[in-house]
Amino acid sequence: MPTSPKIKPTYNLQFPIRVPDDVLVELGEFTGNFWSDSLAQEPFVIEAIRNYINPPPLAPQQPAAASEAGYQWKQVFLPEGTRLRASFGSKPYFATVVGAEIKYEGHAVSPSCFANLHGSGNRNAWKAVWLRLPGSSEWLLADVCRSARKAAIVRLHEGGAQADRDPAEGERAPAPPSARQPAARHPPASQTWPRPAVGQSSAPAAQKSDAQRRSGSGSSSRRRKRRALKNKANPH
Repeated sequence: MPTSPKIKPTYNLQFPIRVPDDVLVELGEFTGNFWSDSLAQEPFVIEAIRNYINPPPLAPQQPAAASEAGYQWKQVFLPEGTRLRASFGSKPYFATVVGAEIKYEGHAVSPSCFANLHGSGNRNAWKAVWLRLPGSSEWLLADVCRSARKAAIVRLHEGGAQADRDPAEGERAPAPPSARQPAARHPPASQTWPRPAVGQSSAPAAQKSDAQRRSGSGSSSRRRKRRALKNKANPH
């Protein structure tokens, strides 16, 4: 069943509310009405009260543009707002990256100078300074940040070298020299005739040659015998 719309109750209440003098004067200056003209000031007072009870939705805030300012410490870039921490005698002291400088108590210092503000002055800043980057709640040793940055640079160079070695999309890498073999040549028909296997074709030919040699040697022997008999029958 359709529900009937809610009917707001009506009231006929009249109760004076005290407003400080300075607020009445400011309201009169803002609206352009005299502060004592209660009928003219009433709509503005009602609007202000209702806006206070039900404030209009806030417009979405645009993200702040990231600042490009910061301090370049060798391979590590410290964005503006980076906090630096060192300690001496278990007492920490801090510095902040402001613009393109590291500021300690209003003075620009280098990382090495900051690390050696107290003590003998021979401390390695990479091992003595801790960093907290903007938006982070963790403190990292500067040497750890440097190692991570070096590893990232190595991966970047390796990726670029691999891209140079890989062929572009749609291209094929040239075949290695061993794969470039000339096309097979077809032998003439006389050479493609089926040949007997090795050891079979040469045997009959060898036997025939032996037989011819034996036959030839037998004929020569017979001729020599006949010549000898003839010479014996007709001696000189």
